[in-house]
Amino acid sequence: PIVTYTDRVSFHFNGETVHIVKVPAAHTDGDSIVHFTGSDVIHAGDVFRTTGYPGVDAANGGTVAGTLAALGMIIGMAGPDTRIVPGHGDVSTRDDVIEFRDMVQEVRDRISRLIEQGMTLEQVVAANPTADLDQRWGSFERFLPGFYQALSSE
Repeated sequence: PIVTYTDRVSFHFNGETVHIVKVPAAHTDGDSIVHFTGSDVIHAGDVFRTTGYPGVDAANGGTVAGTLAALGMIIGMAGPDTRIVPGHGDVSTRDDVIEFRDMVQEVRDRISRLIEQGMTLEQVVAANPTADLDQRWGSFERFLPGFYQALSSE
């Protein structure tokens, strides 16, 4: 790499200031948010998606708590007209990120309660705790193992 950073870095590109901010371990332990201030565009990477539930890659350092913190950072950076580019899906707004964050909090709470009851991953899958959310967000079964593993170790 030509440019490296540990917390944040800013530079000028095509006449505007670009801020890159490292976020807490979210999708993985290497996530960053890129904010093009002049264009009022944020690239959220895989921390935010419009195509389904959050991908928390616990095997690569991802955490649910970090995902929620990173989403909060995006919400805090965004204004009413900010365009937010997700890692997967459609260009979005601050309100879309708020909706996603609220869903992640709800899923975290539901799965955490099942883990506290001593349920295994297979039992949580069988309980189908996101059935009422799946129409909007798709099947959680694909994302559940990483999410479960992350919550179990947080």
